[in-house]
Amino acid sequence: MNEVELKKIMKEIEDIINQLAACDHCHLGVDLESKRLLSELFRQKLEQACRLKRAS
Repeated sequence: MNEVELKKIMKEIEDIINQLAACDHCHLGVDLESKRLLSELFRQKLEQACRLKRAS
């Protein structure tokens, strides 16, 4: 996965995180730090998956 693809996927993930943060079902928002941490976690996992794929 190249940098452009990663940015596109991360944008989609951030949109999902924002939708979860605005959840009307639980009425509990996700604070900014949690959103940042979720985004970073997804980025790390995507990069890890790419490294594993290249190694095999």
